[in-house]
Amino acid sequence: MGELETLRARVEQLQAQLREAEARAEQLACEAELQHHRAVHLQARLSAILSISAALLLSRDVDAIVQLVVNEVVNLFPGTSAAHLYLTDGDSERLTLRAGGGGYACGQMVGLASLAVLSPRAMLLVGPELEFAFDQLSDAEQEELRALLPNWPPQSALITPLRLDNQRLGALVLYGGVNAHLYHPRDLPFVQALGDLTAIAIDEVTQRARAATLQRDLAITQSLHAEAQARLNTAQAQLLQSAKLAAVGELSASVAHEINNPLYAARNSLYLIEQDLPPDAPQRGYLSIAQQELGRIARIITRMRDFYRPSRSELATTNINSILRETLELVQTHLRHGRITTTTSFDPDLPLTVAHADQLRQVFLNIILNACDAMPRGGELRVSTQLIKARQEAPDTIGVIISDTGVGIAPEHRPHLFEPFYTTKPQGTGLGLAISAHIVTQHGGRITVDSEVGKGTTFTVLLPVTSDPQEPLSA
Repeated sequence: MGELETLRARVEQLQAQLREAEARAEQLACEAELQHHRAVHLQARLSAILSISAALLLSRDVDAIVQLVVNEVVNLFPGTSAAHLYLTDGDSERLTLRAGGGGYACGQMVGLASLAVLSPRAMLLVGPELEFAFDQLSDAEQEELRALLPNWPPQSALITPLRLDNQRLGALVLYGGVNAHLYHPRDLPFVQALGDLTAIAIDEVTQRARAATLQRDLAITQSLHAEAQARLNTAQAQLLQSAKLAAVGELSASVAHEINNPLYAARNSLYLIEQDLPPDAPQRGYLSIAQQELGRIARIITRMRDFYRPSRSELATTNINSILRETLELVQTHLRHGRITTTTSFDPDLPLTVAHADQLRQVFLNIILNACDAMPRGGELRVSTQLIKARQEAPDTIGVIISDTGVGIAPEHRPHLFEPFYTTKPQGTGLGLAISAHIVTQHGGRITVDSEVGKGTTFTVLLPVTSDPQEPLSA
């Protein structure tokens, strides 16, 4: 019997060890399943972090970034009752709720958001720590926050700063509702990673916007610089041209005074000699040539004298269309002999302006005759007028456009067209266009030229509309 009792005790011991082994095996299986569950959960979180990171890199707007982060928080931390993302407002460091609720702003650095933005890393708040943080809120702030949360007061919270180096960009606050054990310390690296990704994405968008603004400002600055440089170049060219005109004016006045008297004496002497010669004298041909050439010299001297003689006399209300019609009448014979057809298009509503009619007629006549010279085999002359409305307080402008279908002007000659004594004609004096430009400038206008070799040339005379006799001519 003793051996049987011993054997029975041994069996019971073995059964107890077996049950203990089974319990241990079951515990190990549960732990294995828990580890597997944690591994799967960890893998899901890592995948979610990667997805969020990829989405943040593609975002080009701060509002889209913050909304994306708040929406994805549930995938990272299931059971979260609310997620609020705050951003600092410029240099004031005022915290403003940008996602997770509407319009709540922390005027002072208090509560969970201010605690998060000042924290060096992510924190888990439960129990007394969470209660203390809520106690720092004023009654009004507690009421506003209560309206944003489905459960009040929450029993747990995860907070993390949105920081980049030493720059505080904002804060992310996650509320766990009534479950005090919803969050775990192992959640801290993930919420910290989410905060860091959010800060990087927001900073990238901000830097990109700042770079675009700087690029736009640089382009505007370069454009303004180019415009200023162009105005400077134009002013320098005008100054140089004015200096040339002044020099020519002084020279012309001196030359006209010195040459006119002997010139008229020579012409009178030739006239007296011609009176004493018989009608069939062979010398009459030579005298005629001499008289013609002396007359040409006299005309050149007159042009030189008139070149720099600004005058405000004989100013009157002038109809530009009428001046052009009269000028075309003067050259009708010339146009007909040159086989040149004329097309006109005058603006019937062109206003009157105060001007020196004879001087403007001289300008139009010179341009038209030059156009005829450019069409030795015939062609078409187009003359038109138009009113150009000005902006703001500037006067309106009358545009006179004179075009031909002639040989055109070579590019190397165009910059010098209005320089005194510059000419491409064998018998030209180089004063016609220079005098014309000077007259137009004295009327407060300008002349432009556009030409293409073999296709023709267009001169545009721009004159300001004025009713004041003192305005048209510059001093």
